[in-house]
Amino acid sequence: MEGKINRGAVYPPVKCFVIFLTLFLGMLMGTVSPIFAGVIEQHPGPDGVRLNALTLKDCIDIALGKNHSRRVSSFSIEIAEAQHRQALSGYWPQIGAKAAYSIMDQDPNFVFPSKSMQIPASTVIATTPLGPIPISVPASSFTIPEQNVKLMDKKNFYATLSATLPLYTGGQVSSLVRQAKQGMAAAREEARRTDLQITFDITRYYYGAVLAGELRRIGTDTLARMEVTLELTEKLYTQGSGKVKKTDYLRNKTVVEALRSAIRALEANEQVAKAALTNSMGIPWDTPIDLALRELPFTPANSQLKDLVSGAYHFNPDWARLEAGLAAAEAKIDEAKSGHLPKIGLFGNLTRIENSYDKGIVTDENKTSWTIGVGIELPIFNGLRTVNEVREARARIGRLKEQQLLLKEGIALQVKYIFIQMMSAQRQKGSSEAAATAAEENRALNERAYQEEMVETKDVIEAQLIESLMMAQYRKSLFDNIEARANLDFVVGTEVSNLITGAL
Repeated sequence: MEGKINRGAVYPPVKCFVIFLTLFLGMLMGTVSPIFAGVIEQHPGPDGVRLNALTLKDCIDIALGKNHSRRVSSFSIEIAEAQHRQALSGYWPQIGAKAAYSIMDQDPNFVFPSKSMQIPASTVIATTPLGPIPISVPASSFTIPEQNVKLMDKKNFYATLSATLPLYTGGQVSSLVRQAKQGMAAAREEARRTDLQITFDITRYYYGAVLAGELRRIGTDTLARMEVTLELTEKLYTQGSGKVKKTDYLRNKTVVEALRSAIRALEANEQVAKAALTNSMGIPWDTPIDLALRELPFTPANSQLKDLVSGAYHFNPDWARLEAGLAAAEAKIDEAKSGHLPKIGLFGNLTRIENSYDKGIVTDENKTSWTIGVGIELPIFNGLRTVNEVREARARIGRLKEQQLLLKEGIALQVKYIFIQMMSAQRQKGSSEAAATAAEENRALNERAYQEEMVETKDVIEAQLIESLMMAQYRKSLFDNIEARANLDFVVGTEVSNLITGAL
């Protein structure tokens, strides 16, 4: 009966401890596994530099300098800026030059056809010494023969310089500039979202590695105490009063070996967490790193949910990017409306012809010429295309406004969910800390009592395992609080740190 009682009392704590460690392993592996598989492929080259005593700020600074996602965002901003400069070019004169050299099969000519000319009868007054004498001229006709006139030489070089300056475009150019400007704003917000994502990932991986180290140390300390207990159990079994039996010793040894196996897994998990952090920082996968932090910190939040939601609408990059999209959509309506309005502009041309011939159409006066004028383009009917372009632009802005309402509710729901998680983690921190303290005192009392054979083996084993569980649970609550704060920073923006730590 005693053996059955001991077996039922010892194995449940062991099983609970193993399950608990498995859950922690699953949590940490779930945090890093999505990117760990690509670490070697992304950073194949060794660096050979050890980064010692890295703080969270050090890791974030390195990631912001080396992470390739940030470089992608910088190119997106550069593209948007170039598009803005393209739009601004619509205000400037457009100047172009063209030149051509051509050889024709023969000299171009112009043929004047033959023509018959009729001269009517007339009287001519002739002056003579005797006085004026009228002379009658009879009607007559003569034929002008066909004439072949050369216009220019068959070898010709033609060059022209043209310029146009828009005076009025119906708002088309200004609307394109506004759209490009909002495109720059959206690109900057996207880059800020990338920075927030990098900061969130680094924060989670950094503290995940710290948590993995703490769990490993908890397991190592527990194993050391359990080994001491095993030695004491063996001594009491062989030299004691007989209350401790061989079954107690074997069950104690089973627990020790189970802990030893769990510690190996915790050590591997710590290495995986550091590898994930290394990859997210953008440094080679085989670079050894060491963290300055050894214990998870705790910073209580002092804020109201309404303040956090309000802050999200000011700082959230997705919200700012959608607002930029709305402004661009309004400018798109003006661009479409410009199709109803006339376009007015100045134009000018300077032309030079180089030809060996100086007659025909390439006289000295014609070889150099210029033209200047004012042009107007007035749309009259284009099959209702402009009307439907305006309708399309208005429909797009309507869709964006509905998406804005959905985003507004989504952001508020996200902030509320994370806030609840953060408050729950803070409450769990207080209770788990008290439980860990009580478990530590209970373990110490049971160890002293066991040395005097006042308690059974199962009691001291259970006390040691319960202490480890409570200490691990306490660290888990600290990590949950940190992760919730980091997630809140990601959803709201970096400014949320000031909101949740200050008095509002």
